[in-house]
Amino acid sequence: DSPCVVNFWKFVGAASNETKTMLLKFATGSSRAPIGGLSNMSFTIQRGDPEGRQLPSSHTCFNTFILPDYGNDYDKLSRCVNRAILECEGFGLQ
Repeated sequence: DSPCVVNFWKFVGAASNETKTMLLKFATGSSRAPIGGLSNMSFTIQRGDPEGRQLPSSHTCFNTFILPDYGNDYDKLSRCVNRAILECEGFGLQ
Protein backbone atom coordinates (compact mmCIF):
# COMPACT_ATOMS: atom_id res chain seq x y z
CA ASP A 1 0.00 0.00 0.00
CA SER A 2 1.20 3.44 -0.94
CA PRO A 3 1.76 5.82 2.01
CA CYS A 4 -0.36 8.36 0.17
CA VAL A 5 -3.30 5.95 -0.16
CA VAL A 6 -2.95 4.94 3.50
CA ASN A 7 -3.09 8.63 4.43
CA PHE A 8 -6.12 9.12 2.18
CA TRP A 9 -8.07 6.45 4.06
CA LYS A 10 -6.84 7.94 7.35
CA PHE A 11 -8.25 11.29 6.17
CA VAL A 12 -11.58 9.68 5.24
CA GLY A 13 -11.78 7.94 8.62
CA ALA A 14 -11.21 11.20 10.48
CA ALA A 15 -13.53 13.29 8.27
CA SER A 16 -16.90 14.59 9.38
CA ASN A 17 -20.03 13.19 7.76
CA GLU A 18 -20.41 16.45 5.83
CA THR A 19 -16.87 16.15 4.46
CA LYS A 20 -17.45 12.51 3.53
CA THR A 21 -20.62 13.51 1.66
CA MET A 22 -18.71 16.21 -0.21
CA LEU A 23 -15.94 13.73 -1.04
CA LEU A 24 -18.51 11.27 -2.36
CA LYS A 25 -20.03 13.99 -4.56
CA PHE A 26 -16.57 15.06 -5.76
CA ALA A 27 -15.57 11.52 -6.72
CA THR A 28 -18.88 10.19 -8.06
CA GLY A 29 -21.01 13.19 -8.99
CA SER A 30 -23.65 12.23 -6.42
CA SER A 31 -23.87 13.00 -2.72
CA ARG A 32 -25.97 9.89 -2.13
CA ALA A 33 -24.94 6.28 -1.85
CA PRO A 34 -26.15 4.03 -4.66
CA ILE A 35 -29.09 1.68 -4.17
CA GLY A 36 -27.72 -1.25 -2.24
CA GLY A 37 -25.13 0.86 -0.40
CA LEU A 38 -21.53 1.89 -0.89
CA SER A 39 -20.34 -1.71 -0.86
CA ASN A 40 -22.04 -2.16 -4.25
CA MET A 41 -20.19 0.77 -5.80
CA SER A 42 -16.86 0.47 -7.56
CA PHE A 43 -14.38 3.12 -6.45
CA THR A 44 -10.86 3.54 -7.79
CA ILE A 45 -7.99 5.65 -6.50
CA GLN A 46 -5.65 6.47 -9.35
CA ARG A 47 -2.22 7.99 -8.96
CA GLY A 48 -2.03 11.55 -10.23
CA ASP A 49 0.85 14.02 -10.30
CA PRO A 50 3.92 12.09 -9.07
CA GLU A 51 5.43 15.33 -7.71
CA GLY A 52 2.35 16.12 -5.57
CA ARG A 53 2.00 19.68 -6.93
CA GLN A 54 -1.63 19.46 -8.03
CA LEU A 55 -4.95 19.17 -6.29
CA PRO A 56 -6.87 15.91 -6.49
CA SER A 57 -9.36 15.52 -9.32
CA SER A 58 -11.85 12.88 -10.36
CA HIS A 59 -13.56 11.13 -13.23
CA THR A 60 -17.12 11.00 -11.90
CA CYS A 61 -18.40 8.77 -14.71
CA PHE A 62 -16.02 6.04 -13.56
CA ASN A 63 -16.00 6.76 -9.77
CA THR A 64 -12.27 7.38 -10.02
CA PHE A 65 -10.46 9.68 -7.60
CA ILE A 66 -7.17 11.01 -9.00
CA LEU A 67 -4.80 11.41 -6.05
CA PRO A 68 -1.47 13.16 -6.56
CA ASP A 69 1.41 11.51 -4.74
CA TYR A 70 1.79 13.50 -1.53
CA GLY A 71 4.03 10.78 -0.09
CA ASN A 72 3.98 10.58 3.72
CA ASP A 73 2.82 14.20 4.11
CA TYR A 74 -0.61 13.74 5.75
CA ASP A 75 -1.02 17.47 6.40
CA LYS A 76 -0.51 18.32 2.72
CA LEU A 77 -2.89 15.57 1.63
CA SER A 78 -5.50 16.78 4.09
CA ARG A 79 -5.19 20.41 2.96
CA CYS A 80 -5.29 19.54 -0.73
CA VAL A 81 -8.18 17.07 -0.53
CA ASN A 82 -10.19 19.50 1.60
CA ARG A 83 -9.50 22.33 -0.82
CA ALA A 84 -10.44 20.24 -3.83
CA ILE A 85 -13.72 18.97 -2.42
CA LEU A 86 -14.74 22.24 -0.73
CA GLU A 87 -14.02 24.48 -3.69
CA CYS A 88 -15.09 22.24 -6.54
CA GLU A 89 -17.91 23.44 -8.73
CA GLY A 90 -18.04 20.72 -11.35
CA PHE A 91 -20.29 21.72 -14.18
CA GLY A 92 -22.40 23.82 -11.84
CA LEU A 93 -25.50 21.78 -12.63
CA GLN A 94 -28.21 21.48 -10.01
